[in-house]
Amino acid sequence: MINVSSPIRLVTVIAITSTLAIAGCTSSGSSSSGASSRDTNVKPNLVASLKQRPSDINIDVRGKITRTGEIYLLRGLANVFSRGMDAMGARMVRNGLDARVYNHAAWRGLADNIIARSKVRRVSYPVIILGHSLGANASAHMAKYLGEKGVKVRYVVAFDPTVPTSVGKNVQQVTNYYLPNDDHNNTIARAPGFRGNLKNINVTKMTGVTHMNVEKNHSLQNKTIKHIISLTKKRRSKKS
Repeated sequence: MINVSSPIRLVTVIAITSTLAIAGCTSSGSSSSGASSRDTNVKPNLVASLKQRPSDINIDVRGKITRTGEIYLLRGLANVFSRGMDAMGARMVRNGLDARVYNHAAWRGLADNIIARSKVRRVSYPVIILGHSLGANASAHMAKYLGEKGVKVRYVVAFDPTVPTSVGKNVQQVTNYYLPNDDHNNTIARAPGFRGNLKNINVTKMTGVTHMNVEKNHSLQNKTIKHIISLTKKRRSKKS
């Protein structure tokens, strides 16, 4: 159930719902169910380092993975909006990062996949999670869940979550770019065990930034991508 605590978000949800009714709930071949995240036979549009990580990214972006890490980008409602996540994912791929874009509903399946692979040392660290709107909610949930299962999460970036969330142990750094809702409660809190760096940054004063475009803001995108690159390393070339 979607938590909407401000008139602006209520209007947004109504508009989105109407749009989906007209569009027949389709979005360029992507599924909002997140089912594809569990299908290991789906061939991603990227040059993947791990076949267990299919993506439902719906733009044809190709690039050679040259840096360590697994970056998960989570869209918001219905896979139709949050296109800034697609743009960031594409930019990351072009910078050699293993970045994949999913619907927010896929987070639990993605997390279970990481946990399973971590037990056989098939995870490429650092694990980094980004999300917008409902995807921002899910990014915190995913990070907290992974941390509780013993998987270290290096960085979480949330773009205007719709509800208050929290992160706990094994999560190292969190940045939440948010526009306060009526209750000023869409921030991310420290759950027991969290010892990392947490910043809730109010972006209300940024010109033209709204809930619908915060993840598309070039300044925030540039800052995010630059920092993520700094957290990764160049992959070692395999000897023939």
